[in-house]
Amino acid sequence: MNKTSPGRHTLTMAGLLLLVAGQLMPQMDFSIVNVALESVSISLHASKTQLGLIVSLYGLAFAVCLALSGRLGDRYGRRRLFMLGIALFAIASFFCGLATTIHQLIVARIAQGVAAALLMPQILATIHVSLSGARHSQAIGIYGSVGGLSFVIGQALGGWLVSADLFGLSWRTVFYINLPVCLVILYFARKFIPETQQDGQTIFDWYGTALLALVITLILTAISWGPEWQWGWPVWLCATAVIALLPGLVRVEKKLAGLGKMPLLPPALLQRRTYLAGVSSLVLQVASYGGFMFVVALTLQSGFQWSSVESGNAFIALGVTYFITSLYADQVAKWFGRLSYSGLVMCASLINLSGYWLLFQLITAHQGALTPWDLIAPMAITGIGNAFSVNCSVRIGLTDLPAQFAGAGSALMTTMQQTAIALGTALAGAMYIQHLASDDIHQLNALKAGLLVLGCMMLLQFALHAASVVRRLRAAPART
Repeated sequence: MNKTSPGRHTLTMAGLLLLVAGQLMPQMDFSIVNVALESVSISLHASKTQLGLIVSLYGLAFAVCLALSGRLGDRYGRRRLFMLGIALFAIASFFCGLATTIHQLIVARIAQGVAAALLMPQILATIHVSLSGARHSQAIGIYGSVGGLSFVIGQALGGWLVSADLFGLSWRTVFYINLPVCLVILYFARKFIPETQQDGQTIFDWYGTALLALVITLILTAISWGPEWQWGWPVWLCATAVIALLPGLVRVEKKLAGLGKMPLLPPALLQRRTYLAGVSSLVLQVASYGGFMFVVALTLQSGFQWSSVESGNAFIALGVTYFITSLYADQVAKWFGRLSYSGLVMCASLINLSGYWLLFQLITAHQGALTPWDLIAPMAITGIGNAFSVNCSVRIGLTDLPAQFAGAGSALMTTMQQTAIALGTALAGAMYIQHLASDDIHQLNALKAGLLVLGCMMLLQFALHAASVVRRLRAAPART
């Protein structure tokens, strides 16, 4: 049972705006860094692999700490954890801006990811327990739309900040911009955000969290450093360790469930076919999304020597169509009748594939004089495909999910979503780096390799839902 602090039992609009501002920063920091990659590379003498780690390790730290931080908020107070996360996010952002070496920046980015994980689960939980009825629905709608807006804001704002070179700080301003926002949130949070927490003792799955973090880290390490290790024995050592750790993770989770407690990965939840289909689809889509952002931004800045503003502007059409399409995904899904969300995801997979293909064709055709205007169509198409796929995958995963698994199911889905961004960036980035060539001025072969990996993810997603549709159609006569 949840409880709120006496004196202010509901969330006001001012409090909601503070929570949304807190939500905006961690999501924006995925995209805002992409347009600063070339400036970071020149300033800190970073390799392409290290640039990938700036993005992927932030996502990794974000992902592995999410579920545990949600439980911490339940036990110690969600506003308290939200404010702690905001404070740590400000400190980590400050040290990101101060970094004088690429290794310092990577460490600070990991700290940023941990801070983001502390604050993010508290936002939706606070909205859920503090509001009801129409105000609850309105707040959830605002929460859902911020994802698309954060991408547009991050790309455009990041590009402008780097190019403006305020106070001679160059790329460092994309991190310093977080500081005033964090200070405003911390100043007003106690006044406008209610304190809520869950009655009773919350059980922490420390072993499960540690094992899952280790597994994800090993996978990410193998993929990220594969090209530099020439896919030799260190990669195979990481793969062997993952295979050895997985049975242990399963045993730990089964033991905790057997004791009547809630593990990080409830075995009964993972046996639900619909939930697994939704999560698998979401992982493929978000991994493709994260990889796309990284390899295209890297190509435009490093291969075509675009400024940060030009690179940021190239992605605006994607963010705008993503935001608008997200508002209508549920209505469009109804056009598919019995196929519903799976049918729309299949279409979205093909839409994304066409967007990737058209983008590569246009970049190749206009490589002599490429401008952001040339990329509006493929970016817009990709935004539509991503919005349909992400929204429908989430709805599939949560369909018929029992109330007892609502919290764990949502937390695990969010964890896998953030992990997928990190893994997608690492995998597409590894293929990109593997195919870099000195005579390829615009790095088109590297871009092609990265996009092919992302295309394979979309084909897998299409096949996953096609199999689901076939099973449903075959079962339909039997039910009638």
